[in-house]
Amino acid sequence: MAGISYKSHFPEKSDSKSVAALQVIVKQCAKELAGIQKQFHYDTLRLSTPDRTQLAEMLIDFAFDLHCNSGIWSALEKYNTDLFGTPLPLIQPQGTDLPPGLCRERVQFLLWNFYPQIEPGRWLSHRHIDMLFAAEKITDWLTGQLPSFPKISPVKKFLTGSNAYGWEVKRKLVWLGTHSWLFRMHFDQYFEERFEGRHQIAVIDDFLCQQTTPWSGLGAIDILAECLDVCEEQKNELRGWYLRHASFYKIVKADNEMTEAVNLVNDVSYRIREGSPNKPSPRLFKPGMTVFGSLVPWRGEWYWSGTQFDITPHTSKQIAESVAEHKQNTQIVARFWPEREKQVRERMEEEFQSKMKHYGKDLTVLPNGRSWEREETKRIAADMAKRGFMGKMPRFSIPENLLNCKTGIGIYLDPVEGMEIMEHFNAIRSGLKKNGKNCTPDEGNILRIWLDSSAISPGFIDRALKEYGGEESVKQAVCWETDAPYWLDYLLRCRKGEYYRKRFPPLDIVASEKD
Repeated sequence: MAGISYKSHFPEKSDSKSVAALQVIVKQCAKELAGIQKQFHYDTLRLSTPDRTQLAEMLIDFAFDLHCNSGIWSALEKYNTDLFGTPLPLIQPQGTDLPPGLCRERVQFLLWNFYPQIEPGRWLSHRHIDMLFAAEKITDWLTGQLPSFPKISPVKKFLTGSNAYGWEVKRKLVWLGTHSWLFRMHFDQYFEERFEGRHQIAVIDDFLCQQTTPWSGLGAIDILAECLDVCEEQKNELRGWYLRHASFYKIVKADNEMTEAVNLVNDVSYRIREGSPNKPSPRLFKPGMTVFGSLVPWRGEWYWSGTQFDITPHTSKQIAESVAEHKQNTQIVARFWPEREKQVRERMEEEFQSKMKHYGKDLTVLPNGRSWEREETKRIAADMAKRGFMGKMPRFSIPENLLNCKTGIGIYLDPVEGMEIMEHFNAIRSGLKKNGKNCTPDEGNILRIWLDSSAISPGFIDRALKEYGGEESVKQAVCWETDAPYWLDYLLRCRKGEYYRKRFPPLDIVASEKD
């Protein structure tokens, strides 16, 4: 997706004159940005020509969104207000009003979120002197350009179209997640990292339905839900599309409008809409076929999401083995199988209590990886003896880097996430205890890695801060100067948004014959 022309980012059938007019303004904006950055005090925010072009496109789309009230930016501000009490976290104080439309504060917030997209993992102060200067200059320039903007937004026209059928909503979701100015850079990065060896549609669907972003931890489904003119029940239904029902389905009935299928994991029937009275769909699946795919709900019916795979040519034994294996993937099947969800949560609670009894508390620091290996070996042996299991110890693998770590192993226990482990924890603990005073570069770096790691939950970070203090060290590490009461919640949502959705324990359960 990266590198495609600016006009290709607009919805299909967009007015060509409007797009052409915006292209002209984009070129002018890129030229203006080149002049602005010549006046910067530092090189930190100076952009290459391609990056300036990306920023110019984003700024013009953003300004056009505000100008025509297309709804994308206002959706982001509404979520921010609901979550943090301000539409622009860290930029706008809680309880104060923003001027309508284009303003310096909104441009500042956009720039602050743009630069880390150019260089993922980068941390930037929201008060960087050059960013404040650029926000002021860009706002003045954009304000002067607004009279030359088109009067009607193709994006607004597209987003306000019919939402009667799931495929109409999905079409909007595909555009929003892959082409809108808010998400397209995040999508490009996600796609490049995960496309190799996978089906393109599957990667796209994963991003659209499941991926969260640094935009306050929100994903495309969240923003679209707020953009659509639908009732709250349907907004919540769309926000829940990250819980796709991915499974094996036996097709029972099919016509040009509806398909009836049975989920082979839990024997539940689904009515899947394939077409409408005005737009019948050719039969993709026939009775007797077995299909692997994902389903999402819309207005009381189900729709296919992503790619479907016909596995009918496989033998009955092969299909049964695949279904049995799929049942062990509890983080997937627990989404639609309440009995398995209950079972896995009970098992996880047992595991949690066993570990708590052994380690004595939910946060423990061990001197090295070998000591952690010994502790786990003792704990598992004691657990087996308690249950009356005889025989060899089950094997558990430990990554070499963790096993050979001699600079502290931090262990956090959680009844849902399980056991979370962070190597080089001595530096984290030391950095936190200094509470922002004389932290070394190594301590700041390991704190940033800890905050960025997808394997570390917000609970781990919150628990360590309660144990050692160190909020000022964290702020210093991420270049944030703020006394806002919500700063940590905002930080964690931005970096770990997936943890704020419904989570299922990462515990495999071997399927019994009864299953």
